[in-house]
Amino acid sequence: MISCKNLFLQSFLILSTAFAQGGETEVQGCVDPLAAIISTLGCVALKDVACASAGYNESFIKLHNSVEDTKWGGGSLQDTNTEIDSDGSFWSNTLSLMTFSFSYDYTANIGPNRASVRYVKDVSFTDGSNFGLPASAEYPWSLNVLQHEHVLVTVDDDCKMILWDQYGDNEEQDVVNLASLLMFQELCNVGIVPSPMCTGFGIIVADPTPTPKTPKSPKTPKSSKRA
Repeated sequence: MISCKNLFLQSFLILSTAFAQGGETEVQGCVDPLAAIISTLGCVALKDVACASAGYNESFIKLHNSVEDTKWGGGSLQDTNTEIDSDGSFWSNTLSLMTFSFSYDYTANIGPNRASVRYVKDVSFTDGSNFGLPASAEYPWSLNVLQHEHVLVTVDDDCKMILWDQYGDNEEQDVVNLASLLMFQELCNVGIVPSPMCTGFGIIVADPTPTPKTPKSPKTPKSSKRA
């Protein structure tokens, strides 16, 4: 009767021989989802648009407390409006408004192509000077928000993120979304953001030049009648 110890040694020798003969074990899927996710978030923190955009699958979906993203023009403030494109415009626009940093307190690969990440996200909004505006500390400019989130991330076989299913405080998310909306509204009003883009987000651009009033025609004096 073969003991467990001997069986383990035999198995080890068989595997060692297979590798020595050039045999390989095929690895399916993403080898290290967590490493890929942390790397992409590092690109976001560094404001590296090309690197950040490269970490997302073109079919990427983001959920906040099971609510799928919608544009600012519809849905609740809990919707996070994340439509990441391959040309980098999402991260280019987002990182012009705010800066992110991440403090991780739990990370783990939890299955094939899946990882769990718990973190505190520090969101710092611009003071407007990068848009050529006078630096301002008046809300929503220069706002700082901490978001406490726990996310389950699914990546594709190329380690690109395809599903971001996060759980976090709704109030914290609402504060970020509302500040982003108000800041975007101001940029639209002064003409920094193109009007079609503003309209696409449901923002009505204020007309900086009031419509001149049409002058009234002078009244013709009535002729007096003789008695």
